[in-house]
Amino acid sequence: MTQKSQHRKAPKESHIWVRNQIIVGIILSIGMCLGAYHFLPIQISDIKSPADRLVLAVRCIFISTIPVFALFKSVADTRFFTRAIDPVKGGGEDMVDVPNRILRNTTEQFLLHAVGLLTLSTFLDEASLKILPILSCDFVIFRMLFWWGYLNAPLNRAVGMSGTASATICVYAYCMYCILKPVFISFIG
Repeated sequence: MTQKSQHRKAPKESHIWVRNQIIVGIILSIGMCLGAYHFLPIQISDIKSPADRLVLAVRCIFISTIPVFALFKSVADTRFFTRAIDPVKGGGEDMVDVPNRILRNTTEQFLLHAVGLLTLSTFLDEASLKILPILSCDFVIFRMLFWWGYLNAPLNRAVGMSGTASATICVYAYCMYCILKPVFISFIG
């Protein structure tokens, strides 16, 4: 290994720290979703049509915009109240670099989350629709943890990142199963 590539490699302690945070984020996110689903008295009724399901999903997605909006405001405030007010002239871009990274990642995660919730709403029965507001709350909580962790120390963002990603991956896996199940049944049958 060359000397240059040795400097690029993260220390082993950093990998262990981040790996442990990823595990904690996954366990917390899935545990919170399952616990809320089974133990919170969430009642969703009178949702019969596909349009009603999509309306519920859109309303839940609106709640999920809270961290995106808060981060947008954070970047705007930083620009307005500091020398970063003029991005063309420069001189203050370092002040908004990390907030912009957090906002960009949260926006990317939000897009996947929103598509997942909309798709998921088309496959759930009425009794199972209560998972939609739970997933929205999970998104808000773990995006806020990502934000706090990133600002605290960049390696501390892994709990929030993995918590957000694990719920989204579960939603995508279930939706993919629902989409592909009829294909496999018709292929086998």
